[in-house]
Amino acid sequence: MTHWSGSFLDTELDITLKGRVRVFDLAVRLENGMARHPHHPPYSFAMAKTHGGHGYRDGVSAAMEMIAMGAHVGTHIDALGHVSKDGMTFGCRDVLMGTEGLGGLDAGSIEEMPPIIGPGYLVNGPELFGRDLTPADSFGPRELEQWFTGRTLPIPGSIVLIRTGWMKYWADSERYIGLSTGLPGVTLEGAQWLSAKGILATGSDTMNYEHKPSSAIINLPVHVHNLVEMGIPIMESMDLEELGKAGVSEFTFIATPLRIGGGTGSPIRPLAIVPQ
Repeated sequence: MTHWSGSFLDTELDITLKGRVRVFDLAVRLENGMARHPHHPPYSFAMAKTHGGHGYRDGVSAAMEMIAMGAHVGTHIDALGHVSKDGMTFGCRDVLMGTEGLGGLDAGSIEEMPPIIGPGYLVNGPELFGRDLTPADSFGPRELEQWFTGRTLPIPGSIVLIRTGWMKYWADSERYIGLSTGLPGVTLEGAQWLSAKGILATGSDTMNYEHKPSSAIINLPVHVHNLVEMGIPIMESMDLEELGKAGVSEFTFIATPLRIGGGTGSPIRPLAIVPQ
């Protein structure tokens, strides 16, 4: 891993060994009223103290806020223990060890997850399909092989991100969530194709990483494969628009979850770093 140091200047970073690079912020803005799945608590922001209401001496004041949210709201990462199969999480760990839930997950919680750092690859769906995607569109082995033909294949330890273009519906919560229409995404066979490459993690710009061709589908085969069977974290609601518009397909990826004791997931602020 390259060790680097520097400071942010707008969207660029000076790196000691590599010179000038461009940094893409892949996180959505956290704000009241933002899109979220109804199964998860909404994001809530309120000022606890405003300037002038909590004063110190010599004209100094401080402002503070209160934030409440579900761990799977906004740009986030799923802990391996977020999904179980037959009472087991990744590594055949018994998720039912603590059924009261007061302390969160006993096995596979988000605080066990290290930072996600490695070579990144973007699969640009609208470019691949040559049009805007619909809920009927999916990313299986055929689509992934087509995209990577003539490009560098994902290597072990890499991160693969799927852009569907669905972020354009972010302001329209019902459309973005796809509860009545379904969502484009990765099929089970596509997830198996990626896991066979030895990827470290994966993510998409939709609220549900896996393909849901209709709202009637409620099972989670891709989540089971990635999280339970393979130990591959899933990131969702990533803002991949600028990365796609810039024509970037390879980059260095960095993201780290919050250390939430017993957490099933965590908000993240992922970065894609591209040499200039």
